[in-house]
Amino acid sequence: MGSLGVRVLPSGYCQLYHTRKGGMSTFCPGAQQAIINGGEVHVTMKSGSVQIYRINQSETGVVGPVRTFT
Repeated sequence: MGSLGVRVLPSGYCQLYHTRKGGMSTFCPGAQQAIINGGEVHVTMKSGSVQIYRINQSETGVVGPVRTFT
């Protein structure tokens, strides 16, 4: 069945991926690290701020950022 994951690419973008389907969407330039927390992706930027993206209902991409903390 597979599951969702998120990774930061060498280009600095985040990628939402499925363990069986592969990469599904690329977003958020300037990312340093990212983690999935429930239905959200929390991204720490190189600037030190944190951006939160919501995973869409079909789990194929993200919406946002819905919140930004500096």
